[in-house]
Amino acid sequence: MKDTYKLYRTDAPQTSIDAAHSIDVTSLELLVLNAIKDAGAEGITAKEVLMQYPELPYSSITARPKALEAKGLIYYGGDVRERSRVMRHSDFNHY
Repeated sequence: MKDTYKLYRTDAPQTSIDAAHSIDVTSLELLVLNAIKDAGAEGITAKEVLMQYPELPYSSITARPKALEAKGLIYYGGDVRERSRVMRHSDFNHY
C-alpha cells in the first residue's frame, strides 16, 4: 500500500502505525465513491455516508473524499446540507 504515512501522525505510537498499514485504502475509497455516485445529482455529505455505514469508524469515511477529489472522481459544488459540504460524483459536474 502506498501513502500509508498519510494515515497516521508522525508522533503516533507503533500500534497506530500498524493499524494504518492494515487498512485497505482502495476498498474504502471505492465504498465512499459508490455512495457518492449512488446519491446522484443531489449529492451526499460525509455525515450521510457515515449513516449508511455506521459500523465503520468516522475517520474511515471522512478521510476518503480528499483523495477522491484529488483524483478528479468527485467534486464539491459549494453547497452545504446540515452544515456539511455536499459531494457529487464527477459524472454530475456540468460546469
